[in-house]
Amino acid sequence: MNKNYDIDLNEDIDKLPPKKVKDKNMKWYVLIVVVLLVVSNAATFLFSNMISIAVGSKVIVQAKDAHDAAFLSKMLYLKDEIQTNYYKDVKEKDLLDGALEGMFDAVGDPYTSYFDEAQFASYLEQVEGTYVGIGVVVTMSEDKRVTVVSPIDGSPGKKAGLVSGDIILKIDDKEIEGKTLEQVVAMIKGDAGTSVILTVQKKSNNEVINKTIIREEIVVKSIQSEVYNGNIGVITINQFESNTYDEFITALDGLLAQNVKGIVFDVRGNPGGMMDIVVKMLDRLMGKSIIVYTQDKNGNKEYENSDEANKIDLPMAVLINSGSASASEIFAGALQDTKEATIVGTTSFGKGIVQRMTDMNDGTGYKITVSEYFTPNGRNIHGKGIVPDVVVPMEEEALSAEGYSLAADPQFLKAVETLNIK
Repeated sequence: MNKNYDIDLNEDIDKLPPKKVKDKNMKWYVLIVVVLLVVSNAATFLFSNMISIAVGSKVIVQAKDAHDAAFLSKMLYLKDEIQTNYYKDVKEKDLLDGALEGMFDAVGDPYTSYFDEAQFASYLEQVEGTYVGIGVVVTMSEDKRVTVVSPIDGSPGKKAGLVSGDIILKIDDKEIEGKTLEQVVAMIKGDAGTSVILTVQKKSNNEVINKTIIREEIVVKSIQSEVYNGNIGVITINQFESNTYDEFITALDGLLAQNVKGIVFDVRGNPGGMMDIVVKMLDRLMGKSIIVYTQDKNGNKEYENSDEANKIDLPMAVLINSGSASASEIFAGALQDTKEATIVGTTSFGKGIVQRMTDMNDGTGYKITVSEYFTPNGRNIHGKGIVPDVVVPMEEEALSAEGYSLAADPQFLKAVETLNIK
């Protein structure tokens, strides 16, 4: 803390020798006082503008702001208090990671998170398309409940009957209330061949049941395609990740080479993914238009546009349901607003915000919600979802039921009907 000292010059002057010497010494005294004040002010400036905070022998931050320095000093003091006085040993790294997680959690946004080394490695695994788990995408709802967004096609979670909207209450009979989404995901994952018991509240009837699910290696293939009834192309998009665009173009070109007369895109149960990937895919389907735009808290807008260069000239339809989220909603919303495709199914999930993921280059990372996104017509669908042009109810469990076929899928058949192919 800086201290201020008052100097009473009159008192000191009264103690000086007779006048002749007094005048001379007065000049030196004033000079010394001025120098001392300058040095004092300079030292105060330097110390208050470069306050080092250390953990052990390492300086972790040099704070230029006294308020920040006081806060960091308080945090590290409390860390030392825990390590010194808590009745069990606590690792310093766990406390510091916990402080960082708490700061992100204080934002109150389930999509804004800090990832420690294990959590960030798990996230990267999933983005790369291969990991061990039950193959279910989950989110944290506004009321802090872990909710299924969608099970991955063919995964143990889908085979167990989990659907969008189911709420996970416990894992292996352990309460998960108060845990972050990343901590819950880590509890669900494990070694291949081992089991995990989920206590689930079903969306359909609010019944609470236990599901024992065997973990497997989940290999997520982004795209499947086929030709229905000889002339209808079908492209199922499971996610929008780094490999999705190349798979999509291969599938699309393959269908066009077979002279299909129309295409149905199925993004039911697709939880989303990377915004730049869905934008590239839409540029291949749309005419000259806004694809999507984002807006941050300062009103800054960024637009993504398509051109006429690669537009396909075929009737199109898109299938959505409550498991279609984020990038899937960008996909459906852009084609709906521009009337390039008819949207069929049930209302989508309703995630209209964008996150930025950052790698800290030390094994950790974080993601922050940085903006909202809007469809070409200026719609923000966060918390609302995309309402289909043609609503066709269908139980989501039917998509993974034994014996499922496109020929018996009422949503798909309606989508084909909207193509109006003779």
